Amino acid sequence: MNDQKQPKILIITTPIRHIPATFPPLGSLSIITVLHKAGFHDTEFYNIDYLRPEYADAINHIKESKPDILGISSVVSTAYEYSKKLSIDIKKVLPNTTMILGGNLGASAEIILNKTGVDFVCTGEGEVTILDFVECWMDAQSRDDFGRVKGLAYLDDNRNLIVTPFPDPIKADQVYDVDWSILDDLGHTEFFFPKWDNLRANDKGIIDPRSLEPHRAGKRSAVVSGSKGCVARCTFCHRWDQGIRYIPAPVIMKRIDFLIQNYNVGFIAFADENFGTDRKWLSHFTEEIKKRDILWQVGGMRVNTINPESIQKMKDAGCVYIQFGMESGSQKMLDIMEKVTKVEQNYNTIKWMTEKKIFTTVQLVIGMPGETPETIEETSNFTSYVVEQSPDADPNALSINFAQALPGTPLYEAARRKGKIGQTLDDEEDYLLKISDRDARDGETYVNLTDYPRLYLEKWRFDISNRTRHTYVQKWGLDRYYNIIMQSSRYKDLKERKAFEKMDSGYFADPARQSEVRLDGKYIPSPWSLLKQNRIGAASTFYPIFFWRTRHLALIYALLNSANKQGLKYGFNLLWEYLSWKMNSLLNRSIPSIPEYISLRKLIRKKSLPDISGDNPSMASLRKGR
Repeated sequence: MNDQKQPKILIITTPIRHIPATFPPLGSLSIITVLHKAGFHDTEFYNIDYLRPEYADAINHIKESKPDILGISSVVSTAYEYSKKLSIDIKKVLPNTTMILGGNLGASAEIILNKTGVDFVCTGEGEVTILDFVECWMDAQSRDDFGRVKGLAYLDDNRNLIVTPFPDPIKADQVYDVDWSILDDLGHTEFFFPKWDNLRANDKGIIDPRSLEPHRAGKRSAVVSGSKGCVARCTFCHRWDQGIRYIPAPVIMKRIDFLIQNYNVGFIAFADENFGTDRKWLSHFTEEIKKRDILWQVGGMRVNTINPESIQKMKDAGCVYIQFGMESGSQKMLDIMEKVTKVEQNYNTIKWMTEKKIFTTVQLVIGMPGETPETIEETSNFTSYVVEQSPDADPNALSINFAQALPGTPLYEAARRKGKIGQTLDDEEDYLLKISDRDARDGETYVNLTDYPRLYLEKWRFDISNRTRHTYVQKWGLDRYYNIIMQSSRYKDLKERKAFEKMDSGYFADPARQSEVRLDGKYIPSPWSLLKQNRIGAASTFYPIFFWRTRHLALIYALLNSANKQGLKYGFNLLWEYLSWKMNSLLNRSIPSIPEYISLRKLIRKKSLPDISGDNPSMASLRKGR
């Protein structure tokens, strides 16, 4: 903190997945754009997530830059370990640099401020908070002066936690107003605007015949947002924004026109959480985008806002793919998640999408509190219905994730109240370290919130896939099933596979992702070759009839597959937990459970789950989530 007029600011990202994705760092770009517009021109961008430098090189780059303010973008809680290590090491070499961290990891502000080198946490919309923060930094005499900055958490001069009120949201037409020249100056444009031809062979969203039209050759793809936020408050959802803002259609079209003219864009991926809930907005949007003759896909839409007419209208305007957060085939689980949707709407959406010949991926979240064999059976019924609709449906393209308890969600708070996550700062940090750099599908780091042993959860994932494959084979035949596998980009020959892996960030947790298995030309691997490789998961994909007929051995298959992936010790722990649970069941001992499974938010509000007396009251707004 000092009184210089132009602080040197460096904004950095943290690695998100095992390889960088072509999804641009919209948050960081928006922050830098806002700072540049406000006259803070000495603001630079170091995109660690894209560059993937060696750790020592990243530290040296920051050290040589000598920023007065270092902004760390940590968009997910799984970035904690990297953010902690980097901030502590930077503080050692640049003790006078002020560090502010933004992104959803900020929901753990108390831990970050006490356990890392970070000085401030942005808890609000960064575009608003960052300007007030930098202006305050220039004349602040002590930490107490930052109390006037909204959307900030910090330790005052007496090391008391201060969390200021959330700022007012920015106007809709200013949401994600990005200056793309930032990427141009860094030489990153080619990566974030990839060639259409490279994507077309590997992206399941691009199977529409229009993608093969000659005039689309050589076009590029871009990621754009049409809105920010969501109308729902799912109890597992980890995000900051309250409510939803739709960017006016004329503003979006102006941005798209710029991308078409300057980057030869012919395909748009809309990265919204909640696309098109406002039907008036959607109607205006489709009318306008149709004039551009580009193809586009939607990253997130709700099943209760769609109908055959709107799907057809979107398709006519160039839409080739829509993702929905369906999550479950059980109404009970949808209510616990607070999806505010009906199972019938999931079924109807699949039916309409198939009729209109627009592709979608079924994404599931299993293992929420209240999950039972019966709710899994209901979900299996749903996924079976999905593959019965068309022989082109890929039964191995399900995305099945375990519910991951992330700070700032009712799921996380329920886990703490049930004793699944520790209640002290040290315990909570241990959990953040455990889930760092891990996906929700990773069984080893999953917190089991159900009333069943962890082995059951592994079995449930197997059961859903096994049942779905069987239904497909029964409906469309084994030859057609193998034809689907042969067409899958995940089982390409070795040369093609390597090209695919360079682009596969691992976003979808589908059963088909068996990176160790390669098809030999047009031949399915033999059972013996898979057995030698201990590839139980892959074997169940290639031999669906056998695994369906032996489904009574599913617990054993799940145990062997888990032990192979996570190690013998993990497998032994799974088995021991299961046997102990089984013994207790046989002896009619009660198994602790939540008395009534309703929305997790309601359970906490009704005190069905006890409060935690040691919690810092200043963290209440962040723990509650928005």
